[in-house]
Amino acid sequence: MSPRRHGRKLEAGLMTKHIQDLIASRRAVLGAFAGLPLLNLAGCATPGPIAASTPLGFASVAPTNADTVTVPAGYSARTLIAWGDALFDSVSPAFDPDALTRTEQEQRWGQNNDMLALFPAQYAFPWPTGQRDMLLCANLESADPVLMFPSLTTARELTAAHWETAYAATGIGVVAVSHADGAWSIGKDAAPGQGRNRRITPFSPVLFAGPAAAHRWIASAAAIVNAAEPTHGDEPAGAVRCGTLANCAGGRTPWGTYLSSEENFDGAFILRDANAPLLGAAQADQAWIFDAGKFGYPLFAPAGRSASPPRQFDVAQNPYGPALYGWVVEVDPYDPCWTPRKRTALGRKKGECATTALTKDGRVTVYMGDDQIDEFIYKFVSRGRFDPADRLANRDLLDDGQLYAARFDETGAGEWLPLTLASANRAVEEAPYHAPFADEGDLMMRAREAARLLGATPMDRPEDVEAPVDAHWRGRGIVLAVCTYNRNEEFYRPGNPRRGAAQSDGSQQANVAGHIIRIDEAAEDSGATTFRWEVFALAGDPDAGDGFTLPGGAAADVSITLDGAPSITGDRFTCPDNICFDSAFNVWIATDGSPAVFPDCNDAVLVTPLASPSPRPVKRFLVAPVGAEVCGPTIAPDETAFLCAIQHPGESDVNNTPIGELRWTRHQRPPSNFPDGGASWPRSAVVVVTRDDGGKIGA
Repeated sequence: MSPRRHGRKLEAGLMTKHIQDLIASRRAVLGAFAGLPLLNLAGCATPGPIAASTPLGFASVAPTNADTVTVPAGYSARTLIAWGDALFDSVSPAFDPDALTRTEQEQRWGQNNDMLALFPAQYAFPWPTGQRDMLLCANLESADPVLMFPSLTTARELTAAHWETAYAATGIGVVAVSHADGAWSIGKDAAPGQGRNRRITPFSPVLFAGPAAAHRWIASAAAIVNAAEPTHGDEPAGAVRCGTLANCAGGRTPWGTYLSSEENFDGAFILRDANAPLLGAAQADQAWIFDAGKFGYPLFAPAGRSASPPRQFDVAQNPYGPALYGWVVEVDPYDPCWTPRKRTALGRKKGECATTALTKDGRVTVYMGDDQIDEFIYKFVSRGRFDPADRLANRDLLDDGQLYAARFDETGAGEWLPLTLASANRAVEEAPYHAPFADEGDLMMRAREAARLLGATPMDRPEDVEAPVDAHWRGRGIVLAVCTYNRNEEFYRPGNPRRGAAQSDGSQQANVAGHIIRIDEAAEDSGATTFRWEVFALAGDPDAGDGFTLPGGAAADVSITLDGAPSITGDRFTCPDNICFDSAFNVWIATDGSPAVFPDCNDAVLVTPLASPSPRPVKRFLVAPVGAEVCGPTIAPDETAFLCAIQHPGESDVNNTPIGELRWTRHQRPPSNFPDGGASWPRSAVVVVTRDDGGKIGA
């Protein structure tokens, strides 16, 4: 994932310090409070009710560039499902990517699976842990035609049909899975509509719900999309056939639904005609101009591809089309007839995740990251309360509540800033280049803008935000927020990331390795409006010395020292992306982009205890194939298996040469043959890792 660079603005005389500025300014803060008890931000947060875990029982995997999934001795990795695998008996099991059509792709597993979530086949609350039959929901984030159609030799050969098929490869997949004696398998349905297996694509019907459901941008775009896409016979009134795309991470709800966050949707849109009348009318909309600039979809100059995608993704013909994306989508894996909902009360952003935890009084909190440099961490708290006795009654809880954005203070304190219509419009009065927010729906449509105006803290690509919960889904008050990196700005300016010692001109190096923040909610309640924070882990190399350079030759600081003390020990890592917890409260960390910093190792999964004091021990558990990112780390309910998504194998070679150059310029095959080996074409896949003795993962 490579979000576009966006510079921060100084707005209404308010300048919110960047999180790296806060880290760097601790000594000055402590000096200002001489004589008071010292505040150590490496361990200041009030401990939650988490017991110390036992040492991890596997031997670390060595760094490797191997084109396979590498796991510790005594463990085995197997493919559960891969791009192109049929979900139905009515589809030929043979998969020929060159013959793939949109219709066929809609009945097969999609490309570049990301978030993974397991649901017991028979729902109960608290959730059962011993069921052998389950449902797997997965995000299918993106589809790059350069990795889809082996017979093509140049990008100019891509047709509109190719692009339509590529769009159909994205969205969400739901498939039945089962396991017994360590063997995992998928279950096919006889045909579409005859079971729970299904694909939700950018052409599927969805419903918009919550305060922005009737927003003028959505209404305008919906009319164009519905005119372009044939009616689905069973769709409800008000459905919009825009489906979902760019689905990155997400979450599960206590009532057994799947939440999927739409992230880099701007990449789905092109601009064919910069002089189109509809586009000209949109360009007169001040709020739309600001939105296009912040999200990065084409605005004035023609931009696109050699062949047109479906016309609803052309900004010239559908200027408000991007407003249909950037939401959290709720899917009920148990009920294929229930049309997915886009929950607009959770705000529009480049969402990375949607992690739920119950407050002490039973309301629902959803934690979210906005995966772009200098964007924010959010949470939503519902007004209604979860009813464990009535699963279906909970399905509208996410339509009404309060959305917050996080502000981190240099004292180690923090506040969840409520995004309200009144406060946002007061801020607009001091920043007249912003359009006023018309109503609550407009506020949710432009949640990023409101968060910035109200003083939320910009972060270094805030991605996954996870909160451990108990068996009854009650939050423990601890939250980990993953900040993958900020490579775009190497020198200090207010509001930009920095690492290393300040130079004479005030410049500092970029935060190329990323870090993980720990948030401790007040009173250990996920519904709190204040918190304490610390740097849980500063990613990098415990053995790094001076003079480290990136593969391209640029100087970088990858040390893990914070205030003179090491943050981690053991195996180096960088670019943390997605995380999960096991029952012993170990943190399983998947990386995205590590080879751009440490070229001797592909992206990986690492493990560290949540309860350990600094420096926290880190062990490498898994290394992905060449060119692949690791996504969706998930522990099976009985903890005898670890699942993850291997995304875009072969997207680059061991020298970080991108696949576009390898295929279209050098006319080479992709550098990966995962998962089938030999001379096969690479396919993204869901992988299951088990212990050879059938024991508990990690123990």
